[in-house]
Amino acid sequence: MTGAREQHKLATRRALEKAALRLFAHDGFDATSIEAIAAEAEVSARTFFRYFATKDEVLTPDREERQALLVSAVGTAAGPPNRSALEIAAAALLSIAPAFEAERDTMVLRRQAAVSSPVLRGRLYDVVRTWEHTLADALVEATGSALAGEVAAQAATAVWQGAITRWLAEESGTLEEHLASAFAALSI
Repeated sequence: MTGAREQHKLATRRALEKAALRLFAHDGFDATSIEAIAAEAEVSARTFFRYFATKDEVLTPDREERQALLVSAVGTAAGPPNRSALEIAAAALLSIAPAFEAERDTMVLRRQAAVSSPVLRGRLYDVVRTWEHTLADALVEATGSALAGEVAAQAATAVWQGAITRWLAEESGTLEEHLASAFAALSI
C-alpha cells in the first residue's frame, strides 16, 4: 500500500495530466503554457517540472510501465506451444486491454489534443512506434523468429490502434471486445 505522500504525488501528477490534456484539447498545444497547466491543476509551474521535463511528456506518462506489462503478457501468452507470433500478440494485447478501460476520457482528450499540434501528433506517432518495437522484441524473444516477430508486431499494432479508434468513437462495447473483433476479422 502506498503512503499518503505517494498518493499525494500521484494525485498531483494526474491533476497535471488532466489539466494539460483539457487545455491542449480546448486551446491547442502551442497556445497552452506550462503556467496555464499549473494554474489549472492548482499547483506552481515549478511543481509541473517536478513531474514532467516538457509539456509534451504529459501525453503518455505511463508508457514505460504499460510496455513492461505488455512484455510480461507476451511471455505468458507464449506458453501454449504452436502459437503463431500473431496469436501471441493478440493474446497479450487482449490481456492488457482492460487496463485501458478506465482511461477512456483521458484517451479521448489525448486524441483531441493531438489534433491541435503537429508536435503532439509526432509524439503520438513515436509512442506507437515504441509500442510496436517493444512488442516486436518480446515476440522475437518468445518465438525465436525475427521476421515473424516483427511482422506480427506491425500487424498487431495496427489492429490495436484501429480497435482503440473504434472503441473511442462508439459508445458501446469494451476495448477488449473491439480488439477481439478486430483480430477475428484479420484471420486468414
